[in-house]
Amino acid sequence: AFYLFPRSLEPDDMVFSKRAKKFDLLLVPGSGFGAPNFIRWSYAASMDNIKAGLDRLEMFLQGKAV
Repeated sequence: AFYLFPRSLEPDDMVFSKRAKKFDLLLVPGSGFGAPNFIRWSYAASMDNIKAGLDRLEMFLQGKAV
């Protein structure tokens, strides 16, 4: 698998990950991997799934409804 560990945009990585689920995004809190305030994001998927996920991520970051 392939992972990115970007810094969470909120102080609490668990809260940030929970909010992302409302946009069908599975961003795993980094605190479970010894990296608090970060999130784990896997990109071991098809290009179509990655593109769809990036679209949902953009909506999530802009605060738009799904």
